[in-house]
Amino acid sequence: MKKKPLARLLSLTALAIFCWSTAAFAQGNGTVKGRLADSTQKENLKAATISLLKRSDSSLVAYVLSQDNGSFVFEKVDTGRYILHINFQGYEAAYKNVSVLPASPYIEIGTVYLQQEANTLEGVVIRSSPPIAVKKDTVEFNAGSFKTKPNAVAEDLLKKLPGVEVDKDGTITAQGQQVTRILVDGKRFFGDDPQMATKNLPPDVIDKIQLYDAQSDQSAFTGFDDGNRVKTINIVTKKDKRHGYFGKMIAGGGSGSDEKGLFETGLSLNSFNGTRQLSLVAQANNVNKQSFSTQDFLGSFGGGGSFGGGGRGGGGGGRGGGGGGRGRNIMGGNFGGGSSGLTTSYAGGINYNDMWSAKASASGSYSYNNQSVNRDQQSRTETFVTKDTSNISNQNTIARSKNQNHRFNFNLEQQIDSNNAIILRPDVSYQQTDNTSDRTTSIVNNKGININNSTYRSDNENDGYRANLEMLFRHKFKKRGRTASLAVQGGYNSNNGNGNAFTVTNTFDETGTNYVTDTVNQRNFSNTDGKNISANFSYTEPLMNHHLVEINYNYSYNVNTSDRRTYNYNAATHDYNVLDSNLSNRFENTNASNRIALNYRVQYEKITASIGTGIQYSDLSSINRSKNSDINQSFKNLFPTASLTFNPSKQKSLRFNYDGRTSQPSVQQLQDVTDNSDPLNIKLGNPALKQAFNHQFRLQYNTFNVTTNRNFFLNFNATIENNRVGNYVVTVRRGVALPADIQLPSDVETPVGAQITKPVNLNGNYNMGMSFNYGFPLKTPKSNLSFGGNLSHSASVNLQNDTALGNAVLNKNRNYAFGGTIRWTTNLANNFDMNFTSRSTYNVATYSIQSSQNGNYFSQTVETELTYYTNNGWIASTDFDYRYYGRGAGLNTSVPLWNASFGRLLFKDKTGEIKFSVYDLLNQNVSITRNITENYIQDVQNKVLTRYFMLTFTYNLRRFGGQKMPNFWGDGRGRGEGGPRGMGGGYGGGFGGGRGRN
Repeated sequence: MKKKPLARLLSLTALAIFCWSTAAFAQGNGTVKGRLADSTQKENLKAATISLLKRSDSSLVAYVLSQDNGSFVFEKVDTGRYILHINFQGYEAAYKNVSVLPASPYIEIGTVYLQQEANTLEGVVIRSSPPIAVKKDTVEFNAGSFKTKPNAVAEDLLKKLPGVEVDKDGTITAQGQQVTRILVDGKRFFGDDPQMATKNLPPDVIDKIQLYDAQSDQSAFTGFDDGNRVKTINIVTKKDKRHGYFGKMIAGGGSGSDEKGLFETGLSLNSFNGTRQLSLVAQANNVNKQSFSTQDFLGSFGGGGSFGGGGRGGGGGGRGGGGGGRGRNIMGGNFGGGSSGLTTSYAGGINYNDMWSAKASASGSYSYNNQSVNRDQQSRTETFVTKDTSNISNQNTIARSKNQNHRFNFNLEQQIDSNNAIILRPDVSYQQTDNTSDRTTSIVNNKGININNSTYRSDNENDGYRANLEMLFRHKFKKRGRTASLAVQGGYNSNNGNGNAFTVTNTFDETGTNYVTDTVNQRNFSNTDGKNISANFSYTEPLMNHHLVEINYNYSYNVNTSDRRTYNYNAATHDYNVLDSNLSNRFENTNASNRIALNYRVQYEKITASIGTGIQYSDLSSINRSKNSDINQSFKNLFPTASLTFNPSKQKSLRFNYDGRTSQPSVQQLQDVTDNSDPLNIKLGNPALKQAFNHQFRLQYNTFNVTTNRNFFLNFNATIENNRVGNYVVTVRRGVALPADIQLPSDVETPVGAQITKPVNLNGNYNMGMSFNYGFPLKTPKSNLSFGGNLSHSASVNLQNDTALGNAVLNKNRNYAFGGTIRWTTNLANNFDMNFTSRSTYNVATYSIQSSQNGNYFSQTVETELTYYTNNGWIASTDFDYRYYGRGAGLNTSVPLWNASFGRLLFKDKTGEIKFSVYDLLNQNVSITRNITENYIQDVQNKVLTRYFMLTFTYNLRRFGGQKMPNFWGDGRGRGEGGPRGMGGGYGGGFGGGRGRN
């Protein structure tokens, strides 16, 4: 209740800012009108594009289309001098200078006759592309139509695009889905690390942003969708920025309320020479900033290692999700940027792209990342035991994590001749982690009586590597549409780990006063290896015009081994040399599958549809080498597929996809061994697990009105999971025996209140979601306003041993979420930049067993970013976030975060900047999350970097075409280019070098 006045004050402040901004840029009263006609026939020209440009810098103010009678009009035009750029297909462009003055605001230019002769205007760079265009499956944004502040990066540009959101940690969401791949001119940039491009490329080199769902290389060639789509952004650079170099260097130091000796250094250098791109990035800081996506294929960074617990909810690398259930983070986040905790990182990388010839292109990158994180975490978890009882766990954790990894990837595309081409794509990674964790836990029942408390310490080291090679060969026959392609993939991964686990657990009696103590002191060793190979062959044959059939065959073989050994502490020798055979195991899992499919496709100018089905035979073998036992299973599945793409016009697109696919249990879930390194979270394996089958549905609709610049995006996704690997959770109760299907070694202690988790196959899991965004421009002030909404519904199930009923029962957790977003971003040419975002989400969680735990949770986020910069180089910026979340007792429920900076551009060309910044001015930053699963609700709060001061110097490098850029805000427009010239495949197929999408 005490927070409501502050919330009202913040809402009024945001409203005042909005009103002030609107008043500051009051509407103009000018009008510019005219008519277009053919110079020879004198006929009216309909649907020509007329752009109104500022004469000072050629920036786009507005544009309209001519009507049936050739007329056009611009209304509410501000006082100023402009250029009319008139463009119509088949005619030369025409230009007219117009001036809207206070004394003569009404301008009638009469009839403009378009002809074959070109009218040119010396010294003017024309940018008349519409802000948004829909091109079949691609939404294209014209970067010049979205203004950004000085010294911005691509991430700042993305924040202004309709339907695109960027979180504080740099995660990009577009059209309701996470963007996992960023391309630059259709080529991979530092592999699949999205943040390398978004945090290092400046907006002034970007021409267009293209958003689409990328298919696999083989699907793009055949034209048949295999369901493997990746939400992708392609950054198209300007032509005049493809010859030269650009980048920036930054160095800074500061101090904080809790941390001293803060520093930040960074280097970004890009050398472009036509199709050759060479980029170097390096950084070092201890202020939680990360321009590299942290790679963690070992799955152990930050969770205490392979044997560490991490607490209920899967904080560690344990199998089966940790404490029972697939967690769902319904609200939360770190508000200061970067990771939770205090992070020091050193990172660097180099990226290379080039077209070696008209038939060959290559790209590759190497990156290194060294990150240390100190975490101080507290959590409150309510675990449902039976229909009427629950346990409440309060936990405090101090953890230290170190992670370093190396990654190398390469991509080679070679067109052998006009009918044959090949792609090779190797990828190699190496990772080392070193984690320590100290944790105290206390558990009480819902009556407040002590059940147990424990102290836990773990030290874990892991190192591993993985190597993968993909090869795709594509052949086009003489007959149009007849193609053959073969994709082969092989990989190997290995992980070696060791760690100590020391736990002291005090279990209380029924009164909650007297207790007995159990101690676990062990050392663990693990070694896992995996090998996989797969081949996919596709043959397409045209049946008649617009009709095509595909025959597809896929073979896959995977073998995984896991060797886990546990040694107990020997007090006599002061060493870990007593092998515990009950907690040790050597296990091997093999999966082989064969699938054959037949698909049919029809394609016309505006519609493409396909339907198909396949049948797959799989063999799953699990061998326990320690017990000389094995389980063999065989499966047969149908694989239906369907897709529809409809483009009723150039501005509208509708796409629907359905596919089914299997997923295999992991070797850790299958391995029949007990892990009691955390006695309060005991984990088992299950060699009898079956494979799961998923049904996936996707629907997407995009539309853009070129006359009004209004846009609308709608997305719907649904997944139904059969035989999903879920959890069977048993909570140990006083005087109640464990169920017969939970078998533990005799020497494993089971404290009252402990949870035992075993993976099992379950049905009844699904999730579905819908999101939409409607956006439109405002003329005064020149800005963009958008409204978005999202609805989601999901169900996840687990088994619980409800001893009150005497058997295991299915507990279903349903979650409903309703959200809305309002976003306003200015698009002004000079001096002022503002972004305002408001997000609201209402969550409803229900449980089939413990309906008394049903709850509703509301979250509200308001984000405001303001930047004011003068013509002589002064820059003042501030951003203010206010977030409210429904939380458990004792955890912060609202966080106001205020950052501010003041700087000065230096040197004649304004390439330098000195800036003083204050982060978290109110000293309120915190990281809080809420996780909801089938059998618990968990609130987690992490300590993060709070208020600090930083003085930084930045130098921007700009040199293009042999001349240094005279102005940091310089512009220009061009079109993208892809890789080597490709050859056509089936109808709508074909292959070439990068994803140019011009």
